[in-house]
Amino acid sequence: MRRDLLPVAVVAGALLALTGCGSSADSGAADASSAAPATATATATATATSATPQITFSMATACGAVDGVYTTLSSSSQAVIAKGVRAEATGDTATVRAALAELNPLFVSTGNTFTDTASKVADPDMKAALEQLAESARKQAAFTSFAQFRTLEAMTAGPESVLKQKCAQAGHPLENME
Repeated sequence: MRRDLLPVAVVAGALLALTGCGSSADSGAADASSAAPATATATATATATSATPQITFSMATACGAVDGVYTTLSSSSQAVIAKGVRAEATGDTATVRAALAELNPLFVSTGNTFTDTASKVADPDMKAALEQLAESARKQAAFTSFAQFRTLEAMTAGPESVLKQKCAQAGHPLENME
């Protein structure tokens, strides 16, 4: 996997995942999510203090969200990463800081997407893998150099392996994770 491009891919996919987590193969989850708003409305009407019911993703839906995180990087994000790597190689610390600051929202969004998805899956291994990837994204948000991205493979290889296995078993192999 292109580890130095992972954060950008994750954020790009986060937007996709947040706008449409289900797929046509996941019609059971779609039916459940259609019923959830009516249930939540009825519950809220019955009592003002009741909370919205917790949504639980099927494995296929969770895998769809994860796969969305790993979608193809946008050319503008790739350009920012390339600019930061070049600047670091030449010692241009101001450009490095600016590039990292520009990418920071991507890292934060990525962590939030993984955390949100982890909170909605029942499988403990999938939940743990997503939580580890969320932690990795939070660490990336604190990076002060592009050289630190070399540590990503060690942080993400294990959780990504779990996701690949679980999603393949669920019949939704990850298409965008190398």
